[in-house]
Amino acid sequence: MSKTLKFTGIIFSIFPLAIAAGIMFVPQATAGFKFLQEGMRAPAVVGKDIITGENISSDEFVNDNVVIILFWATWSENSIRELSDFKTIAEEYRGKPLKFMAANVDGRTIAPAIKRRIEQIAAALKPPFPVIIDQELESFSSFGVIAVPSAAVLEPGGKIRYSSSRFPITEKNRIIDCIDTLLSLKEPDPGSTKIQYHIPEPASSQYYNLALLQANQGMLERALTNLDLAREADSIFSAPRNLRGQIFLDKGRFEEAGREFEIAARLDNNSVAARSGWGRALLRSGRIDSAFEKLSESLTLDSAYTPAVLDMALCLVERGKTDEALGFLLSARELDPRNPVIHYHLGRFYLSVGKVEEAADSYRTALDIIYPAP
Repeated sequence: MSKTLKFTGIIFSIFPLAIAAGIMFVPQATAGFKFLQEGMRAPAVVGKDIITGENISSDEFVNDNVVIILFWATWSENSIRELSDFKTIAEEYRGKPLKFMAANVDGRTIAPAIKRRIEQIAAALKPPFPVIIDQELESFSSFGVIAVPSAAVLEPGGKIRYSSSRFPITEKNRIIDCIDTLLSLKEPDPGSTKIQYHIPEPASSQYYNLALLQANQGMLERALTNLDLAREADSIFSAPRNLRGQIFLDKGRFEEAGREFEIAARLDNNSVAARSGWGRALLRSGRIDSAFEKLSESLTLDSAYTPAVLDMALCLVERGKTDEALGFLLSARELDPRNPVIHYHLGRFYLSVGKVEEAADSYRTALDIIYPAP
Protein backbone atom coordinates (compact mmCIF):
# COMPACT_ATOMS: atom_id res chain seq x y z
CA MET A 1 0.00 0.00 0.00
CA SER A 2 1.21 3.51 -0.79
CA LYS A 3 2.49 5.61 2.09
CA THR A 4 0.87 8.71 0.63
CA LEU A 5 -2.64 9.66 -0.35
CA LYS A 6 -1.56 10.20 -3.95
CA PHE A 7 -1.70 6.51 -4.84
CA THR A 8 -4.96 5.92 -2.99
CA GLY A 9 -6.38 8.89 -4.87
CA ILE A 10 -5.98 7.35 -8.34
CA ILE A 11 -8.52 8.62 -10.83
CA PHE A 12 -12.07 7.37 -10.28
CA SER A 13 -14.55 8.07 -13.09
CA ILE A 14 -18.32 8.24 -12.65
CA PHE A 15 -21.02 6.35 -14.52
CA PRO A 16 -24.68 5.94 -13.57
CA LEU A 17 -25.34 2.60 -11.89
CA ALA A 18 -29.03 1.92 -11.44
CA ILE A 19 -29.37 -1.64 -10.29
CA ALA A 20 -26.61 -4.03 -9.29
CA ALA A 21 -26.43 -7.07 -7.05
CA GLY A 22 -30.17 -6.81 -6.53
CA ILE A 23 -29.90 -3.40 -4.85
CA MET A 24 -31.59 -0.34 -6.30
CA PHE A 25 -29.71 2.90 -5.75
CA VAL A 26 -31.31 6.31 -6.06
CA PRO A 27 -28.72 9.11 -6.10
CA GLN A 28 -29.53 11.96 -3.72
CA ALA A 29 -26.15 13.64 -3.31
CA THR A 30 -22.91 13.63 -5.19
CA ALA A 31 -19.32 13.79 -4.03
CA GLY A 32 -17.36 15.89 -6.45
CA PHE A 33 -14.08 15.58 -4.61
CA LYS A 34 -12.74 13.25 -1.96
CA PHE A 35 -10.86 15.78 0.18
CA LEU A 36 -12.75 19.03 -0.47
CA GLN A 37 -16.37 19.92 0.01
CA GLU A 38 -18.65 22.82 -0.83
CA GLY A 39 -17.97 25.82 1.37
CA MET A 40 -14.22 25.16 1.53
CA ARG A 41 -11.67 27.35 -0.23
CA ALA A 42 -10.10 25.56 -3.16
CA PRO A 43 -6.30 25.30 -3.29
CA ALA A 44 -4.53 27.07 -6.14
CA VAL A 45 -4.27 25.23 -9.43
CA VAL A 46 -1.00 26.12 -11.16
CA GLY A 47 0.74 25.20 -14.38
CA LYS A 48 1.99 26.40 -17.75
CA ASP A 49 -0.49 27.14 -20.52
CA ILE A 50 0.39 24.59 -23.19
CA ILE A 51 -0.48 27.03 -25.99
CA THR A 52 1.07 30.31 -24.79
CA GLY A 53 3.71 28.92 -22.43
CA GLU A 54 2.56 31.40 -19.78
CA ASN A 55 2.67 30.36 -16.11
CA ILE A 56 -0.88 30.34 -14.73
CA SER A 57 -2.33 30.17 -11.21
CA SER A 58 -6.03 30.18 -10.38
CA ASP A 59 -5.22 32.47 -7.45
CA GLU A 60 -4.44 35.24 -9.95
CA PHE A 61 -8.11 35.74 -10.79
CA VAL A 62 -10.09 33.95 -8.08
CA ASN A 63 -10.76 36.99 -5.87
CA ASP A 64 -12.85 39.00 -8.32
CA ASN A 65 -14.31 36.31 -10.56
CA VAL A 66 -16.42 33.22 -10.62
CA VAL A 67 -13.91 30.51 -11.53
CA ILE A 68 -14.52 27.11 -13.07
CA ILE A 69 -11.77 24.52 -12.93
CA LEU A 70 -12.02 21.43 -15.11
CA PHE A 71 -10.00 18.26 -14.57
CA TRP A 72 -9.86 16.29 -17.81
CA ALA A 73 -7.94 13.55 -19.63
CA THR A 74 -7.35 12.69 -23.28
CA TRP A 75 -8.69 9.15 -22.87
CA SER A 76 -12.09 10.38 -21.64
CA GLU A 77 -14.62 11.19 -24.36
CA ASN A 78 -16.72 13.09 -21.84
CA SER A 79 -13.70 15.25 -21.08
CA ILE A 80 -13.47 16.40 -24.69
CA ARG A 81 -17.19 17.11 -24.75
CA GLU A 82 -16.99 19.11 -21.53
CA LEU A 83 -14.01 21.10 -22.84
CA SER A 84 -16.10 21.96 -25.88
CA ASP A 85 -19.14 22.88 -23.78
CA PHE A 86 -17.02 25.06 -21.49
CA LYS A 87 -15.63 26.83 -24.56
CA THR A 88 -19.20 27.61 -25.61
CA ILE A 89 -20.11 28.86 -22.13
CA ALA A 90 -16.97 31.00 -21.92
CA GLU A 91 -17.79 32.62 -25.26
CA GLU A 92 -21.42 33.23 -24.27
CA TYR A 93 -20.33 34.95 -21.02
CA ARG A 94 -17.50 36.93 -22.60
CA GLY A 95 -17.03 40.20 -20.71
CA LYS A 96 -18.50 38.81 -17.48
CA PRO A 97 -16.36 38.22 -14.37
CA LEU A 98 -16.08 34.52 -15.19
CA LYS A 99 -12.83 32.60 -15.70
CA PHE A 100 -12.14 29.03 -16.79
CA MET A 101 -9.08 26.84 -16.35
CA ALA A 102 -8.58 23.28 -17.65
CA ALA A 103 -6.06 20.97 -15.97
CA ASN A 104 -5.05 17.79 -17.78
CA VAL A 105 -4.66 14.78 -15.46
CA ASP A 106 -3.55 12.05 -17.85
CA GLY A 107 -0.83 10.92 -15.43
CA ARG A 108 1.96 11.83 -13.04
CA THR A 109 4.37 11.76 -15.93
CA ILE A 110 3.28 12.69 -19.44
CA ALA A 111 4.89 10.77 -22.27
CA PRO A 112 5.76 12.81 -25.39
CA ALA A 113 2.97 11.15 -27.39
CA ILE A 114 0.39 12.07 -24.74
CA LYS A 115 1.66 15.64 -24.57
CA ARG A 116 1.29 15.93 -28.33
CA ARG A 117 -2.27 14.63 -28.02
CA ILE A 118 -3.05 17.25 -25.34
CA GLU A 119 -1.62 19.98 -27.56
CA GLN A 120 -3.58 18.70 -30.57
CA ILE A 121 -6.87 18.76 -28.65
CA ALA A 122 -6.21 22.27 -27.36
CA ALA A 123 -5.19 23.48 -30.83
CA ALA A 124 -8.30 21.97 -32.41
CA LEU A 125 -10.76 23.32 -29.82
CA LYS A 126 -9.04 26.69 -29.33
CA PRO A 127 -10.64 27.26 -25.91
CA PRO A 128 -10.58 30.90 -24.75
CA PHE A 129 -9.00 29.88 -21.45
CA PRO A 130 -5.72 28.33 -20.30
CA VAL A 131 -5.12 24.59 -20.60
CA ILE A 132 -2.38 23.30 -18.30
CA ILE A 133 -0.85 19.95 -17.41
CA ASP A 134 -1.27 19.11 -13.74
CA GLN A 135 2.36 18.32 -12.94
CA GLU A 136 2.73 15.22 -10.75
CA LEU A 137 -1.05 15.39 -10.32
CA GLU A 138 -0.56 17.96 -7.56
CA SER A 139 -4.00 19.56 -7.88
CA PHE A 140 -5.62 16.21 -8.64
CA SER A 141 -4.34 14.96 -5.29
CA SER A 142 -5.14 18.08 -3.27
CA PHE A 143 -8.71 18.17 -4.54
CA GLY A 144 -9.13 14.41 -4.24
CA VAL A 145 -10.56 14.01 -7.73
CA ILE A 146 -12.64 10.86 -8.06
CA ALA A 147 -14.02 11.39 -11.57
CA VAL A 148 -12.73 12.36 -14.97
CA PRO A 149 -13.99 14.80 -16.02
CA SER A 150 -14.67 16.77 -12.83
CA ALA A 151 -15.41 20.45 -12.43
CA ALA A 152 -15.39 22.87 -9.53
CA VAL A 153 -17.33 26.13 -9.58
CA LEU A 154 -15.74 28.69 -7.25
CA GLU A 155 -17.50 31.79 -6.02
CA PRO A 156 -15.50 35.06 -5.87
CA GLY A 157 -13.00 34.57 -3.09
CA GLY A 158 -12.31 30.96 -4.02
CA LYS A 159 -14.81 28.90 -2.03
CA ILE A 160 -16.28 25.88 -3.76
CA ARG A 161 -19.92 26.59 -4.55
CA TYR A 162 -20.66 23.55 -6.71
CA SER A 163 -18.80 20.44 -7.80
CA SER A 164 -19.52 18.04 -10.61
CA SER A 165 -18.14 14.51 -10.61
CA ARG A 166 -19.81 13.37 -13.79
CA PHE A 167 -21.03 14.96 -16.97
CA PRO A 168 -24.48 13.81 -18.05
CA ILE A 169 -26.44 16.00 -20.44
CA THR A 170 -28.15 17.80 -17.56
CA GLU A 171 -24.87 18.81 -15.91
CA LYS A 172 -24.19 21.68 -18.28
CA ASN A 173 -27.49 23.28 -17.30
CA ARG A 174 -26.73 22.89 -13.59
CA ILE A 175 -23.39 24.61 -14.03
CA ILE A 176 -24.99 27.42 -16.03
CA ASP A 177 -27.63 27.90 -13.30
CA CYS A 178 -24.85 28.13 -10.72
CA ILE A 179 -22.96 30.67 -12.84
CA ASP A 180 -26.08 32.79 -13.34
CA THR A 181 -26.77 32.80 -9.62
CA LEU A 182 -23.20 33.72 -8.68
CA LEU A 183 -23.14 36.49 -11.31
CA SER A 184 -26.52 37.77 -10.02
CA LEU A 185 -28.06 37.14 -13.43
CA LYS A 186 -30.91 35.22 -11.78
CA GLU A 187 -32.39 34.78 -8.35
CA PRO A 188 -31.66 31.55 -6.48
CA ASP A 189 -34.39 28.98 -6.97
CA PRO A 190 -36.57 29.22 -3.83
CA GLY A 191 -37.80 25.70 -4.42
CA SER A 192 -34.32 24.24 -4.58
CA THR A 193 -33.67 21.19 -2.42
CA LYS A 194 -29.92 21.67 -2.59
CA ILE A 195 -28.17 20.23 0.44
CA GLN A 196 -26.84 22.92 2.75
CA TYR A 197 -23.17 22.72 3.59
CA HIS A 198 -21.08 23.78 6.55
CA ILE A 199 -18.62 26.63 5.98
CA PRO A 200 -15.62 25.86 8.19
CA GLU A 201 -13.88 28.35 10.42
CA PRO A 202 -10.94 30.01 8.59
CA ALA A 203 -8.36 28.70 11.07
CA SER A 204 -9.70 25.18 10.71
CA SER A 205 -9.50 25.42 6.91
CA GLN A 206 -5.90 26.61 7.11
CA TYR A 207 -4.85 23.72 9.33
CA TYR A 208 -6.77 21.27 7.16
CA ASN A 209 -5.21 22.52 3.91
CA LEU A 210 -1.74 22.29 5.44
CA ALA A 211 -2.48 18.75 6.62
CA LEU A 212 -3.71 17.77 3.16
CA LEU A 213 -0.52 19.09 1.59
CA GLN A 214 1.59 17.19 4.14
CA ALA A 215 -0.39 13.99 3.64
CA ASN A 216 0.13 14.17 -0.12
CA GLN A 217 3.87 14.54 0.53
CA GLY A 218 3.91 11.48 2.78
CA MET A 219 4.33 13.45 6.04
CA LEU A 220 1.48 11.64 7.72
CA GLU A 221 2.35 12.30 11.36
CA ARG A 222 2.67 16.03 10.73
CA ALA A 223 -0.63 15.92 8.88
CA LEU A 224 -2.32 14.25 11.86
CA THR A 225 -1.00 16.98 14.18
CA ASN A 226 -2.51 19.72 12.01
CA LEU A 227 -5.75 17.80 11.69
CA ASP A 228 -6.00 17.82 15.49
CA LEU A 229 -5.64 21.61 15.37
CA ALA A 230 -8.29 21.79 12.62
CA ARG A 231 -10.71 19.82 14.82
CA GLU A 232 -10.05 22.11 17.77
CA ALA A 233 -10.73 25.19 15.63
CA ASP A 234 -14.03 23.80 14.28
CA SER A 235 -15.47 20.74 15.98
CA ILE A 236 -18.28 20.23 13.43
CA PHE A 237 -16.10 20.43 10.31
CA SER A 238 -16.22 16.90 8.90
CA ALA A 239 -13.36 17.04 6.36
CA PRO A 240 -10.55 16.69 8.97
CA ARG A 241 -12.22 13.52 10.24
CA ASN A 242 -12.38 12.13 6.70
CA LEU A 243 -8.73 12.85 6.09
CA ARG A 244 -7.73 11.34 9.42
CA GLY A 245 -9.68 8.25 8.44
CA GLN A 246 -7.88 8.05 5.11
CA ILE A 247 -4.49 8.39 6.78
CA PHE A 248 -5.34 5.67 9.28
CA LEU A 249 -6.42 3.44 6.38
CA ASP A 250 -3.07 4.00 4.71
CA LYS A 251 -1.30 3.16 7.97
CA GLY A 252 -3.31 -0.06 8.41
CA ARG A 253 -5.08 1.23 11.54
CA PHE A 254 -8.52 0.16 10.40
CA GLU A 255 -10.41 0.42 13.70
CA GLU A 256 -9.24 4.00 14.20
CA ALA A 257 -10.08 4.78 10.58
CA GLY A 258 -13.58 3.46 11.07
CA ARG A 259 -14.14 5.64 14.13
CA GLU A 260 -13.03 8.76 12.27
CA PHE A 261 -15.28 8.06 9.30
CA GLU A 262 -18.18 7.29 11.65
CA ILE A 263 -17.80 10.67 13.33
CA ALA A 264 -17.52 12.38 9.92
CA ALA A 265 -20.74 10.70 8.76
CA ARG A 266 -22.56 11.90 11.87
CA LEU A 267 -21.27 15.45 11.42
CA ASP A 268 -22.34 15.43 7.76
CA ASN A 269 -25.13 12.98 7.10
CA ASN A 270 -24.79 13.53 3.34
CA SER A 271 -21.06 12.84 3.15
CA VAL A 272 -20.62 10.12 0.56
CA ALA A 273 -16.88 10.01 1.21
CA ALA A 274 -17.39 9.42 4.95
CA ARG A 275 -19.76 6.48 4.49
CA SER A 276 -17.64 5.00 1.74
CA GLY A 277 -14.51 5.29 3.89
CA TRP A 278 -16.36 3.80 6.85
CA GLY A 279 -17.36 0.86 4.68
CA ARG A 280 -13.78 0.39 3.50
CA ALA A 281 -12.46 0.43 7.07
CA LEU A 282 -15.02 -2.18 8.08
CA LEU A 283 -14.15 -4.29 5.05
CA ARG A 284 -10.44 -4.15 5.87
CA SER A 285 -11.27 -5.11 9.46
CA GLY A 286 -13.09 -8.23 8.25
CA ARG A 287 -16.54 -7.01 9.33
CA ILE A 288 -18.14 -7.90 6.03
CA ASP A 289 -21.83 -7.50 6.89
CA SER A 290 -21.28 -4.09 8.49
CA ALA A 291 -19.17 -3.06 5.52
CA PHE A 292 -21.95 -4.09 3.15
CA GLU A 293 -24.40 -1.94 5.10
CA LYS A 294 -22.23 1.20 5.02
CA LEU A 295 -21.26 0.77 1.38
CA SER A 296 -24.94 0.41 0.51
CA GLU A 297 -25.65 3.66 2.36
CA SER A 298 -22.86 5.38 0.43
CA LEU A 299 -24.21 4.18 -2.89
CA THR A 300 -27.71 5.26 -1.89
CA LEU A 301 -26.37 8.80 -1.55
CA ASP A 302 -24.42 8.58 -4.80
CA SER A 303 -24.92 5.45 -6.85
CA ALA A 304 -21.83 6.14 -8.94
CA TYR A 305 -19.25 6.86 -6.25
CA THR A 306 -16.64 4.57 -7.70
CA PRO A 307 -14.57 3.87 -4.55
CA ALA A 308 -17.73 2.45 -2.99
CA VAL A 309 -18.59 0.53 -6.18
CA LEU A 310 -15.19 -1.16 -6.12
CA ASP A 311 -15.35 -1.91 -2.39
CA MET A 312 -18.86 -3.31 -2.80
CA ALA A 313 -17.43 -5.74 -5.36
CA LEU A 314 -14.76 -6.84 -2.87
CA CYS A 315 -17.40 -7.14 -0.17
CA LEU A 316 -19.52 -9.38 -2.39
CA VAL A 317 -16.49 -11.55 -3.14
CA GLU A 318 -16.12 -12.10 0.61
CA ARG A 319 -19.81 -12.99 0.81
CA GLY A 320 -19.36 -15.58 -1.94
CA LYS A 321 -21.63 -13.74 -4.37
CA THR A 322 -19.30 -14.06 -7.34
CA ASP A 323 -21.76 -13.15 -10.09
CA GLU A 324 -22.81 -9.94 -8.37
CA ALA A 325 -19.18 -9.13 -7.54
CA LEU A 326 -18.15 -9.51 -11.16
CA GLY A 327 -20.96 -7.16 -12.17
CA PHE A 328 -19.64 -4.48 -9.85
CA LEU A 329 -16.05 -5.00 -11.00
CA LEU A 330 -17.02 -4.73 -14.65
CA SER A 331 -19.06 -1.62 -13.88
CA ALA A 332 -16.05 -0.14 -12.08
CA ARG A 333 -13.86 -0.90 -15.09
CA GLU A 334 -16.34 0.78 -17.39
CA LEU A 335 -16.47 3.77 -15.06
CA ASP A 336 -12.72 4.19 -15.10
CA PRO A 337 -10.71 2.28 -17.71
CA ARG A 338 -7.50 4.00 -16.52
CA ASN A 339 -7.64 2.90 -12.90
CA PRO A 340 -4.96 0.22 -12.33
CA VAL A 341 -6.42 -0.73 -8.94
CA ILE A 342 -9.65 -1.85 -10.60
CA HIS A 343 -7.78 -3.92 -13.19
CA TYR A 344 -5.68 -5.47 -10.40
CA HIS A 345 -8.74 -6.57 -8.45
CA LEU A 346 -10.41 -7.81 -11.62
CA GLY A 347 -7.29 -9.88 -12.29
CA ARG A 348 -7.44 -11.35 -8.78
CA PHE A 349 -11.10 -12.20 -9.29
CA TYR A 350 -10.51 -13.92 -12.63
CA LEU A 351 -7.62 -15.90 -11.16
CA SER A 352 -9.79 -17.04 -8.25
CA VAL A 353 -12.39 -18.49 -10.63
CA GLY A 354 -9.82 -20.13 -12.91
CA LYS A 355 -9.95 -17.66 -15.81
CA VAL A 356 -6.19 -17.41 -16.22
CA GLU A 357 -6.11 -15.63 -19.58
CA GLU A 358 -8.56 -12.96 -18.44
CA ALA A 359 -6.54 -12.54 -15.22
CA ALA A 360 -3.33 -12.10 -17.19
CA ASP A 361 -4.95 -9.50 -19.42
CA SER A 362 -6.18 -7.54 -16.41
CA TYR A 363 -2.81 -7.63 -14.65
CA ARG A 364 -1.06 -6.61 -17.88
CA THR A 365 -3.43 -3.66 -18.30
CA ALA A 366 -2.77 -2.54 -14.73
CA LEU A 367 0.99 -2.61 -15.31
CA ASP A 368 0.68 -0.78 -18.63
CA ILE A 369 -1.24 2.02 -16.91
CA ILE A 370 1.27 2.30 -14.05
CA TYR A 371 4.30 2.02 -16.35
CA PRO A 372 3.19 3.51 -19.69
CA ALA A 373 5.38 3.09 -22.74
CA PRO A 374 7.46 6.19 -23.53
